[in-house]
Amino acid sequence: MNQNSSLNRHTRGFSLIELLIVVAIIGIIAAIAVPAFLNSKQAAHNASALGSLKQIHTAQIAYRMRMPQYGTLLQLSDANVLTDPLLKTGNKSNYVFVINPATLDAENFEVNASPTVSPWRFYFMDGSGVIRSNLGSAADINSPPVNY
Repeated sequence: MNQNSSLNRHTRGFSLIELLIVVAIIGIIAAIAVPAFLNSKQAAHNASALGSLKQIHTAQIAYRMRMPQYGTLLQLSDANVLTDPLLKTGNKSNYVFVINPATLDAENFEVNASPTVSPWRFYFMDGSGVIRSNLGSAADINSPPVNY
């Protein structure tokens, strides 16, 4: 009978030390995995912003072939050269896309992509199609080009 009560006491469950070790291991794994997940999520949003800028550039070229100058996002949308429903609104993948109307003419346009979450990258593109970026503040014509 002493053997059975001793056996039952050891098979009842986990000790406090065992539970603390498991919780510590889960905490270590989470501390490693969460930053990697956030970095990959940020990289995906940045890649989406680059793709959106390329779409805007392509739409601007198509619009310019029909009209005497480049257009705003609304004009590109109305002319059916910009078909992405999210990009038409100017908001996509945690970025706000703005075409500066003061820069629109027959020769050039400027578009800025600003993150709604910081400290992500800011992007800038003009009629040349070169995408430039800056970390922490708005990008402009003097920002370094993106290598993609």
